[in-house]
Amino acid sequence: MEITTIVGIVVAIIIIGVGLKMVLRKGNHAVPSLDSELHIHTDSQQPVIPRHVRDQLQEPSAPVVQDAEPTATVASTPEVVATPVVDELKTEVPEAALEKVVATPVEDEAKDKEKPAEFSLNNSIEKAEIAEFADESSILDAHLHEQQLVDEESALATAEDFVALNVYPERRILTGEKTLKVLLKYGLRYGEMACFHRYNEDGSKLLFSVLQVTDEGASGFDLEALSTEEVKGLAFFLALPHNDVQNAFDTMVSISGLIAREIEGTVYDQNNQEFTPQLRENWRHQAIDYRSVQNS
Repeated sequence: MEITTIVGIVVAIIIIGVGLKMVLRKGNHAVPSLDSELHIHTDSQQPVIPRHVRDQLQEPSAPVVQDAEPTATVASTPEVVATPVVDELKTEVPEAALEKVVATPVEDEAKDKEKPAEFSLNNSIEKAEIAEFADESSILDAHLHEQQLVDEESALATAEDFVALNVYPERRILTGEKTLKVLLKYGLRYGEMACFHRYNEDGSKLLFSVLQVTDEGASGFDLEALSTEEVKGLAFFLALPHNDVQNAFDTMVSISGLIAREIEGTVYDQNNQEFTPQLRENWRHQAIDYRSVQNS
């Protein structure tokens, strides 16, 4: 028998022996029992169940699903079951208490929003006593006076008759600016019906009014355009009946004469006749007689 054959047989015997030894060692390995002593994790104080024991605890009806994540394949690191920790938390804090702790602030906040704000008076504030008003009011008097003026001026629209005088400039054109200055100078003020009005000394009664003369006849004033216009003449008129007609007529005659002299003009009656002393007395008596006829 050759040496090579002998060496091969020896090597084969050695390999067979090693294999048998490994098989016998594996067969003698005791399968861990469920009754073996448990190991307690030092941090969580929970039992550490090895993988091979946990596999035996699983019910046959519940198939084991292998975790595809790489962390699940590490066999050297012991796994800690998280379920007991959750159960411990539930044991320490009841579920009803958790719901109460979480829900109470939200419910309280909602109730606070629904509850209307309550206001109360500060009793420390001093209250002023309001005495009954028995004195005269200057503001009220002014208001009543203005209303009286409006009522007086409104009588122009319902006047039954008029006594009129016309003033025309003779030598030069009467500008709107000059007209405005003259009217204001002699106490007339702009008011109802776009007229300038003159009142008595205390301003309580309308005496007469003034319009401008145009090609179409007497017309009201446009204050916005008056400064750029030319005025052909001024028409003074006294509404009848008038409860102070004598004073009203004399004042109208006097102021129309002053304005005519101011603008270098002439006064005419309503028939366009130059206003002479005789015509003055004639129209004065007609105005006074009109009052007498109304009173009879």
